[in-house]
Amino acid sequence: MASSDTRLKASIPHLERTAKEPRDNRLHKVVLNRIDQVNDDIRLFRLAPVESERGIMKFLPGQWLDVHVPTISKAGGFTITSPPSFLTSSNPYVELAIQKSPSNPPAAWLWRPSEDILGSELQVRVGGSFTWPPAHFQLKGRKLKRVVFVAGGVGINPLMSMLSQLVIDKDDFEVKFLYTTKDPGGSNLAQILFLERVEQMIASLGDRGQLKLFLTPRAYAISEDSRTSEDGQTSHAKKLSITKKRIGREDLLQSLGPVEERSGTACYVCGVPGMTDEFVDLAQKAEGMDPQNVFFEKWW
Repeated sequence: MASSDTRLKASIPHLERTAKEPRDNRLHKVVLNRIDQVNDDIRLFRLAPVESERGIMKFLPGQWLDVHVPTISKAGGFTITSPPSFLTSSNPYVELAIQKSPSNPPAAWLWRPSEDILGSELQVRVGGSFTWPPAHFQLKGRKLKRVVFVAGGVGINPLMSMLSQLVIDKDDFEVKFLYTTKDPGGSNLAQILFLERVEQMIASLGDRGQLKLFLTPRAYAISEDSRTSEDGQTSHAKKLSITKKRIGREDLLQSLGPVEERSGTACYVCGVPGMTDEFVDLAQKAEGMDPQNVFFEKWW
């Protein structure tokens, strides 16, 4: 089970749904010191540890927070999108991307007017088992050759923390990032959650990085810095390819690499239920893949 990111069905609260997931044994005090609006549905939040908590709070890429906000009795669950190393910077913080959800009380509180909640002190607890790096490789003494990230919509959240940390660590394996989301229409790619950030990180990997964006239905107007190929694929600036369809089975299989190399491939999947179930099953059964090297997070 996983954190909500406001994605859980309202009938099963975050704490109940994740009751069997590992959690820290303590709460940490943080201050909400920044709010950025990504689009009409998503906000980014920065939570800074209070002075007494600096150097104490820790997490692994991919984990989430139980977030206790004022006046709400139960915590909400929201995935950390920043890398752990940001907690050791001169201005330490963790970042959350939270979707608007009036039916989710903690999320609704965080979507109040910014001026009403900035500076508020919150309490958070780290939890979750969908993490980077893949421990199974270390246990078997294998060398990681390739990691494939498959993100659907706000399922990109835990993968952002993972990608950010592996770029910081400067490892030498290939990174394939498949991202599917709703087409924002026109040339509004800036409204796609984390797209620009992912582009920059993949570009920093040079020939080892590849990013493919899949836009689900809406008419897509090609911007001036894009071009369209005969198969309906669009190549954007930098290293981004854009396809006007959902991720297909062949897209994933190609990303896993040649069959003879797949024992060195790790695959992380996080998205909507149907997509996650399909691609986890496909990756686990793909020729040459070790099923234990396919990792996924579900929130249903």
